[in-house]
Amino acid sequence: MVKKKTIKIWILGIGVVCAASLLFWYFSNQATEADVQAVQEGEIKKYVEDIGTVRYKEFRNASIEGSGLIQSIPVSVGQQVKKGDLLLSLEKADLEMQLKTQDAKIKEIEASFQGNSAVKNYASSVEKAKIAIGAAEDAYTLALDDFNYAKLLSEQGNLSTKDLKAKEIALKSAQSKLDSAKIDLQQLEANTPASAKAVYNAQLSQAVLGRENLSNSLKKQEVRSPIDGVVLEKKVDVNTVGAPGTIAFVIADVGKMEVEAYILADDAIEIKPGNDVEIAERSEKKQTVAGKVTEIAPSAVEMTSSLGVNQKRIKITIEPSKPLPQMKQGYEVDVRIVTEKKSKAVKVPLSAVFDNGGKSCVFVVSDGKTVLRTVKKGIEDQDSAEILDGLKKGETVLSEPDVSIKEGMKIKPKESVHS
Repeated sequence: MVKKKTIKIWILGIGVVCAASLLFWYFSNQATEADVQAVQEGEIKKYVEDIGTVRYKEFRNASIEGSGLIQSIPVSVGQQVKKGDLLLSLEKADLEMQLKTQDAKIKEIEASFQGNSAVKNYASSVEKAKIAIGAAEDAYTLALDDFNYAKLLSEQGNLSTKDLKAKEIALKSAQSKLDSAKIDLQQLEANTPASAKAVYNAQLSQAVLGRENLSNSLKKQEVRSPIDGVVLEKKVDVNTVGAPGTIAFVIADVGKMEVEAYILADDAIEIKPGNDVEIAERSEKKQTVAGKVTEIAPSAVEMTSSLGVNQKRIKITIEPSKPLPQMKQGYEVDVRIVTEKKSKAVKVPLSAVFDNGGKSCVFVVSDGKTVLRTVKKGIEDQDSAEILDGLKKGETVLSEPDVSIKEGMKIKPKESVHS
C-alpha cells in the first residue's frame, strides 16, 4: 500500500510540474499590449513657461487747465475716445458773458473811429483816390490797345506815321495820369490823421487781445483727449471743483500693448532679446498670439510665491505681434518664451524616456520584443524629447512604458495616444 501511495504522489508531482511548465510557456509567449510610437524628425522647442501681465505701453494724462465747478463728464472708464474728444466741461457762463461784452466793445471802438469827422473826410478822400486810380488804369489799358493796333496798321502800310505818333502820345498821357493817381493815394495815406489812428489802433489792439485771452480761458474750461485710446482712469467727479494742474483722466493707447513676466532668475539666464514668445489668454477660448522679448531687466527682484517662498525673479518685457482685443490692462496671460528651437530634431514622446541607473533609456521594439537602449537627450518641450544619440528616425519605441515592462518582453502594439 505504501508503494502505491508513493507512486501516486510522484505522478501527481510530475503532473503539477508539467502544468506549471505549460502555463509558464503560455504566458511567456503571450504578448503585452502597449502604446508604441515611431521615432520622428521635426521641430522641437525649448521654452520657459510662466504667467505674464498685460500692460499698455503709452499713457497720457488729461489735466484741467481752467478752474471752477465741473459741470459734465460725458465719458466713462473703459470708453473708447478719439483725439480731441470732449472729456470734461467746467462752468463757462461768466466767461461767455465776458466774451460777449468784449465783442461789443470791439464793435464800439470800430464805430467810434468811423464816426470821427476827420477820419470820415480822410476815408472819403482815400476812396476817391482809389476810384481815380481805377479810371486811370482803364484809360491806360484802352490807350495801350489803341497804340498796339495802330502800330500793326503802320507796319502793314495802312496808317501814317503822324497818326501812329498821336497814338503813342495818347498812351504816354494815360500812363502819366495813372502814375499821378497812384502818387495822390500814397500822399493821402501818408497824411492820415495820426492821433486819431493811433488812439484807434491802441484801443482796438487792447480789445482784441482781451478777447483772445477770454477765448483761451474758455478753451481751458474743457478737457479733451490728447490721443486716440481708451479711458483707463477717471480721477474727478461732476459737481466738484476743478483746479489747474489736476489730472482728470488717464488715457491709454490700446493699440500699443506689452506683457510683463517675472521669470525665475535661473530660467531667465537662457532668455535673450528677440526670443519668440507664445502668448495665450487664460480663458476657455485660449486664443494665442505670437510675440518677441524686447527687454530684460538688468537685475532681479525678490518676490514671494503663492506658497510663501521667497524667489529671485527677472522682469521680462514682451511685445505682442498684434493687439490683444480680449485682453486689457492688468489681465494675466500664459507665456512660453522659446529659448532654443530645432527644425529637424530626432524626437520621441517625453514619456518614452526614463531613468535607469542614472542614464536616460527607452524601450525599442525590435522583432516584436522590447530592447533596452541608452540614449542621449537634447532639449525638451511639454510633449517631446530630442534624442541626440541612440535612436534613428523610423525606429519604434514604447511611448509610455511602466514598471512592469522588462527587456525581452513581447509587445502587441495598440493605438498610440500620441499623434
